[in-house]
Amino acid sequence: MKYGVLTFSYANFAGFARAMKRNGVYSINLGDFMQTLATRSVYRRLGVADADVIAVDRDTIAGYSGPPVVLPMNGCFYDWCFPLPETITPLFVGFQARAGVIDRFHEYLARFQPIGCRDAATARALRSHGVQAYVTGCLTLALPPREAQPEERKTLVVYGAKAGRLPSELLPFAPRELFADLGFVSQRKHVHRFPLDEAGRADAERHAAHLLRTYRKSASLVITPLHHAATPCIASGVPVVIARAIDDSRFSFLRSLLPVYLPEDFGRIDWSPRPVDVEPVRARLIEEVRRGLNRIGMTPAPPAQPIPESGSAALRSA
Repeated sequence: MKYGVLTFSYANFAGFARAMKRNGVYSINLGDFMQTLATRSVYRRLGVADADVIAVDRDTIAGYSGPPVVLPMNGCFYDWCFPLPETITPLFVGFQARAGVIDRFHEYLARFQPIGCRDAATARALRSHGVQAYVTGCLTLALPPREAQPEERKTLVVYGAKAGRLPSELLPFAPRELFADLGFVSQRKHVHRFPLDEAGRADAERHAAHLLRTYRKSASLVITPLHHAATPCIASGVPVVIARAIDDSRFSFLRSLLPVYLPEDFGRIDWSPRPVDVEPVRARLIEEVRRGLNRIGMTPAPPAQPIPESGSAALRSA
């Protein structure tokens, strides 16, 4: 049996298909691929050889026809993802789905209970159907801490689109000293094929890895409305300000770690936050995956050498 990591082709995303037909281009959220990087990192921490890891496309997962694989279900899932083929053994950690998906597939999901969820809303939706569920947070919080602090102060504003846009009303509240060295980074990528083929998915993962290295190497502060910009930076030891135009239940676990500021809160933002100590969360997430692998007899052999914590080692295959 192989060890799986999720990738994302965006097949079944009708809006992307329309944009591609209309404009010949659409943009994808590279935060999805931060989850891919995190799962690879956890596998390495557990001693899984890179050669034993294969990519599984979330968006065609119901038709998967590859070798038997154990797959951490860390991500957002839709109607078209279920039921999974019998060749996939799911490991539910960091699972997220809207209530309608859970309404439709709760009997199927109950086969794998208890379900480890990214957020409280997903856990509540499962429990409403009698499915045992608990909150783990996202595997991106298990990424390793960075080795060193940046030599110079640099604030990075990392933004996306639609609900992930940077609220324009935020900037007047920012202290002027932040503008001395302020960088803006879009965590989206324009692509020209729909759905993304294997090469396109690999390229998106490389792009996500480049962004993550940038955050880890140069950011003394990250300001973002994005879940999967915030979590990799929090895990890396980068101070983070989360500021959003609208609330979102997906951020419920993050609220237990740091504030999530909405427009009415912008006047109260702490612009000099300390890094969040997520070591207990990181250890628990890695242990969740280890226990899940143990349950199905997939315990990897211990690595011959200790797995380094460094960002370069954790991300080297991306």
